[in-house]
Amino acid sequence: MYALSDPTENCFTQRCDHQHNQQWDQCEALEAVLRDIGSAVQDTRFSDDEERDDALYLYESATQAIQSWKSHQLRSVWQDQSRLDVLKRLNENTVLIVNDWAMKFLPQLYRESQQDWFGKRGISWHISVVFRRVRGELQSQGFVHIIQQCSQDSSCVILIMQHVLQTLKAEQPEITTAFYRQDNAGCYHCANTILACPLIGKSTGIHVSRLDFSDPQGGKGPADRLAATCKSHIRIYINEGHNVTKAEEMQEALLSHGGVSGVRVAVLYTVPEIIQEQKFPGISKLHNFEFGDRALVAWRVCDIGSGKHFVVDCTRSSLLYWG
Repeated sequence: MYALSDPTENCFTQRCDHQHNQQWDQCEALEAVLRDIGSAVQDTRFSDDEERDDALYLYESATQAIQSWKSHQLRSVWQDQSRLDVLKRLNENTVLIVNDWAMKFLPQLYRESQQDWFGKRGISWHISVVFRRVRGELQSQGFVHIIQQCSQDSSCVILIMQHVLQTLKAEQPEITTAFYRQDNAGCYHCANTILACPLIGKSTGIHVSRLDFSDPQGGKGPADRLAATCKSHIRIYINEGHNVTKAEEMQEALLSHGGVSGVRVAVLYTVPEIIQEQKFPGISKLHNFEFGDRALVAWRVCDIGSGKHFVVDCTRSSLLYWG
């Protein structure tokens, strides 16, 4: 709590209930090693000033990288706590959805020359993995949305989120609440996507309760695993003598041989553009968002402090004021 609190804003600060008078031997040993290396660099005789400056630069940059890695590990572990909390709360009425854009799929012919291999334009495809707990057992299913050509912006993400929730509501009407988790890509971590969540909830009948953004390399594993399975399935289809050069053929490949277990596939042909860009103050430093009735609470780090409160106009999906 002490390390992740922001002393400049009270709403992002949480006080500890203990004294900071303990030390960890391994942490102290790392600091001691870094200090000893710095002292050795300072005391070493170099042939010229340029060589000395290079050694000092390497030492300072390496030290900074080590400290940044420690900070990343702390943020990543704490931020992952939100995912664990949501998994404990899952039941037949709630779902956790992990979103991610897979690496663009390069069109591939069964037999292609070297000339065909160059200058390819990839096919965009989006992965959504839905978790739900039924009778105490954790279940999952995947949604793959394929788009021949798009800019992978917030308009695509909003359309995909709405389609996934509509499908879930049509097949399991008892679902009422959804939690989202994704990385910090601009199409997710932007005002348009966040402020569209109340409208998505109204149109689908599933309330979007929370949006959590993971630290880099710390939270989209389910989507990456599903993408790897789908790529293997497509490769088998191509090796049988088929071509996968456009979105429809990619859909056929994923649905071949009965498809990938527990995975739905859809093709988007047109994606409407967002005309008006929404504004959200300080959004780049906010990583957790919880939606209530016409209210939104945001945190810089998962549940550290009381959070900053915003009032949202659900009819226009925009901010009225914040405090």
